[in-house]
Amino acid sequence: MKTVNLQVRINEALKQKVSSILKAQGLSYTSMLDALFRQIIKERRIPFAIALPTTPTDETPTPSTLNNGTYDQPQTTLKASDTTSAYGASPSNEIDITFDTIDKSGVLNIRINPKVKTLTTAILKEMGLTMSQTITLVSKQIQFAKDIPPTIQRPEWVDAINNNLWTEEDLNSRIQIGLNQAENGIGEPIEKVFNELLKDL
Repeated sequence: MKTVNLQVRINEALKQKVSSILKAQGLSYTSMLDALFRQIIKERRIPFAIALPTTPTDETPTPSTLNNGTYDQPQTTLKASDTTSAYGASPSNEIDITFDTIDKSGVLNIRINPKVKTLTTAILKEMGLTMSQTITLVSKQIQFAKDIPPTIQRPEWVDAINNNLWTEEDLNSRIQIGLNQAENGIGEPIEKVFNELLKDL
């Protein structure tokens, strides 16, 4: 099946966290997003609710705890003492210098069917969304719930053979073991395997 590369920027910590959650379920970003995009094409909507995790009332952000309706950017405070004396400050006095902390951004690369990519991009554009924004939205929901949103139809396959779960060395080793077993007549005949699969269709 022909695939094309889809590359989006996403918070690195978020990407790693969601990758771990998906990996524990035998899935990868690729399989989860493929299922999501196909559902978006079929239903022409975002197939999950966008919501913050449930928190106690006293912890829920309110207008009084926000800065002009927006969250304050996390900050890092550094101490300056002797190095500020040239600017008129006494060496014995410490000055707090505060800098905004910027989240580290990473790149998510997945392979996807070109038709699925084109149709999903077009539908999202009509909604005023980009691929990157949509992937971030679903990733945040997975991070909150530690699971895929229940309204997303899970992939019917378990995406166990992918680079996120096995190294290329592991995969080659397993293939070689299978070939050796086949040469030695170990395992089920291919005709029997296909007949069993056809029964489920």
